[in-house]
Amino acid sequence: MRWPRLHHRTERLTIRSERKGDTHVLAPVGELAIETVGQFDLELRRVEATDAPEIRVDLSGVEFIDSDGLKLFIKASARCQDRAGRLLLVRSSEAVLRAFRTTGLESRLPFADRQIPGHLDWPTPR
Repeated sequence: MRWPRLHHRTERLTIRSERKGDTHVLAPVGELAIETVGQFDLELRRVEATDAPEIRVDLSGVEFIDSDGLKLFIKASARCQDRAGRLLLVRSSEAVLRAFRTTGLESRLPFADRQIPGHLDWPTPR
């Protein structure tokens, strides 16, 4: 299953990762697809192994997500289930959010409406 892209296709993924206080924010930039999902999964599991009470995944830099990317968040949510509220997904572009809606995952995964104010003031991805 492939979801529409906002811009041109890129096989690359950059992951911004930072802990501030009790929250660790991960911000993937690029595609979460079969070619890159393993890279993001490794970083997410590394952060899960820390004592951070909250992990936020800022999806605003994700241009494209496929079924492998969606499965990643299903599995991550299940792993974090024993620590309620630990994993939060920050809403993204309409195209990527449509993938979560179409599959029914938007209502099953822990979404937050926006990033923590003042957190990770990175430039907007292009």
